[in-house]
Amino acid sequence: MSSFASLSVCRSCSLCSSSSESSSFSSKKKKNTMRISPTGKERYRREFKEEDEEDIDGQFALIRFKQWLKSLHIETMCTSEFVFTRKMGIGGIVLEDKEERDVIFRIPLGERRRTSEIGATVAGRNSTETTLPTAMRWDVFLRADCEQLGFSSKVGEIFVKEQFASKLRGVLIEDDDEESDFNDDEDGANASSSFPLDSTRTSMLAMALMYQDLKARSTRRAEELRGENGDEKEESSRDDYSPHWQAYVDLLPTNVDSLLLWSTEELAFLQNSRIGERAKRRKKLVAEEFQVLFSNASLREEFERLMMPQTKQTQTQTRQRKRLTPFRFETLREWFEWAYATVLARAFTLPEIENGALLLCPGLDIFNSARDAAKCEVRLSPHDDISLHATVGGYRAGTQAFHDYADKSSGGALLEFGFIYDDDERLNFPLFMDDDDEKEKAKESTTFIYEGATEIEISATAVLRDFLTHPRVLEKCKQLDVLAPSSTTERPVLRKFLLSNVTETPWDSSAETKILHPSFQCVSKDLLDIVQTIERECITTTKTPTTTTTASSLLRRIYKREFARYSATSIAEDLTALRRIHTLLDGTENAAEERHVDKNRKQRRQKRVVIALKLRLSEKILLRACLNDAAFAEEEMD
Repeated sequence: MSSFASLSVCRSCSLCSSSSESSSFSSKKKKNTMRISPTGKERYRREFKEEDEEDIDGQFALIRFKQWLKSLHIETMCTSEFVFTRKMGIGGIVLEDKEERDVIFRIPLGERRRTSEIGATVAGRNSTETTLPTAMRWDVFLRADCEQLGFSSKVGEIFVKEQFASKLRGVLIEDDDEESDFNDDEDGANASSSFPLDSTRTSMLAMALMYQDLKARSTRRAEELRGENGDEKEESSRDDYSPHWQAYVDLLPTNVDSLLLWSTEELAFLQNSRIGERAKRRKKLVAEEFQVLFSNASLREEFERLMMPQTKQTQTQTRQRKRLTPFRFETLREWFEWAYATVLARAFTLPEIENGALLLCPGLDIFNSARDAAKCEVRLSPHDDISLHATVGGYRAGTQAFHDYADKSSGGALLEFGFIYDDDERLNFPLFMDDDDEKEKAKESTTFIYEGATEIEISATAVLRDFLTHPRVLEKCKQLDVLAPSSTTERPVLRKFLLSNVTETPWDSSAETKILHPSFQCVSKDLLDIVQTIERECITTTKTPTTTTTASSLLRRIYKREFARYSATSIAEDLTALRRIHTLLDGTENAAEERHVDKNRKQRRQKRVVIALKLRLSEKILLRACLNDAAFAEEEMD
């Protein structure tokens, strides 16, 4: 029996990529421009990081991070290395051949006591050294040694006194109740999720990360401002501690593309995609958690204090425009949103410890995720180490190691990690067309993009409502456990069902079957069982006794109703828009140079629009394929 326990990535559980891989860290070029005599608002804004400007040199940050890990005696730093890759930012490589189950990287979860002869007494006794933890836990503010780790003890006292853990939202299983589907003009607003979100622990870990980042930058700015005639006495009167995780937070990217940080205008490009609705609910949740925390004046004051000039000398030298390490954001709200999104993307949950401890694991989260590469396994050892192990096939020395932390669908990956799987399969297949004329054209020459990592939550209650009260149909629904919490015997309500063409790899043997017969092969088996039960038990509907009810006809109506959510534009229009944006992006590379920040902001927005277009296109194409396939099945039965 294995001595390791399983470990899952937290699902409270960077930009559009041309492969099915995601980078945990991104590498960006530092802005190389100068301003002369900034005044007024411009002077104030230079205190903060300008968008897409790399404020801390990535190469130096990576070196400091590796030195920090070595200072914590991370033994596997001798067998693995972190480097900048060509397409995926920073990644982890192995320095020697690894066989199956070999450890690639390992960090301790808590403090470690090391025995050493260095510094031993004359009597020959060994000295004992305590190493601070590498992992950042969600409850770090509640620890007695929080000040030693770089946190203000006053902040810890506020957390305990105000009992924030009981005021935050707790564990949320996003309600997938479809009760609103009884109104034809109103779709169910709530989507299902198989991964509960512990918003309390996510918020508290985000606060810890946010404080470490603020303190790290505040400390660095103070050091930069302190000259030969600096007021050392005044400076030392402030909190005299350094943030333990400074090297880690310095390496974290500011620009995160998870949907939580998209603007309302950018989310609108997803049209009525369920994943867009889910992102809006996440944004609302984070706003509510922020209000709970920062409506407390004492807590807000402690955080705002780190953003203020620290001495009179600071104010004077700021006016002299000495170049300082900028803050990431201008407001605490922006900082909290970034920290929350970062925790969602990076944190691990340990089911075996304290009902699922949530923590950030520096170093472990640098190893990238890949859909079609050999994977590593993350495990928890009996010695409270969290480690990355090679799986079948192992790794050759000098190759990049991956572990599979991201959602296998593009929508889920975009929601929390900020990328999509762009398989870009081009198929000459009529199922994807909007109408008969386009089908005929497709048979001749046209090819269309088919995304093989698409997952949609579809609503079925509105279409099946007349059959759900049938005793045997209702019994089947109960047996499958697909009734929503608000469901009653008189008014059954179904949960949403998954429509998915996701496979383990783009070349999985089941991919061809899902392409050729998507209506039955991509739909949830539970929904398929229900419509087949209706076909078997309810030959005709009570309201329209002349209409034969078949599983194909019911599925076609469900797909048609879901497809209507995207009625604002057609597949052909989206393809045209996508081609135009690609042309525009290609043109900007050769265009006259414009202001650096404006240019980067525009390019980031354009790339997010491309991601949104590709995602909604993949969902439309899958729905259209299922809709047409179901129609073909009906024609064959006739």
